[in-house]
Amino acid sequence: LGHTIVDPKPSLFTFKIPDNGNWKALAGISLQDCCCVLTAGGGAKFEQRGPMLITHWGVSGPAILKLSAWAARALGSNSYTAELNLDLCPQVPVEELTSEILRMKKLKNKAFSSLPLSMKETSFPRRLWGYLLSRQKIPEDARFSELKDKTLRKVALDCKRLALPVQGKGPFKEEFVTSGGVDLREVDLKTMRSKKINGLYFGGEVLNIDGETGGFNFQSAWTSGFLAGKDLAKRVS
Repeated sequence: LGHTIVDPKPSLFTFKIPDNGNWKALAGISLQDCCCVLTAGGGAKFEQRGPMLITHWGVSGPAILKLSAWAARALGSNSYTAELNLDLCPQVPVEELTSEILRMKKLKNKAFSSLPLSMKETSFPRRLWGYLLSRQKIPEDARFSELKDKTLRKVALDCKRLALPVQGKGPFKEEFVTSGGVDLREVDLKTMRSKKINGLYFGGEVLNIDGETGGFNFQSAWTSGFLAGKDLAKRVS
């Protein structure tokens, strides 16, 4: 029909993370506040902050779904591979967390499985803390006083910038919406009428409109359908 089509890509999906270092064992852990930074092909960076859920295949939750919406096209162009950096406790600055962990060396009988106070206050999951220790090959029964400052700094850095490879979308083809479709510049958005073909209307998923949540996309479909119907009714009355 002569309209420009922005290449359709799936949007609002979860990320697949390879099971390096027992990631699957963390399934079910949720963080109420996590800062997620995604670096896709060409160095494009996207950032979202909010709740995150660890699943048996990777990561999900509101912060991840929003991230997938903004990065949908960049991820699609890069075969859905990227690097995901997680700040697991964004409320605590890295300098403060590092200093606190180093100070705990003075507590000679303090087991490393004990969470730093600042992380306890954010309800940081103990299983996730154990995972961070395992990344540095630290036994959970080790004492803070037994470890080198360099190792302690690495643990603090993992808390603030945990780097994970993204290798695909979630396994269930659960993408909620489509990014792409008919170019909005070719549609009168007050009536949803085509600017190229008289009497042709567009609405919903066929348009290049997608939002951060499924609710936004439902609303877009309902509103565009209402506008198209209203204008069509005027024209035939």
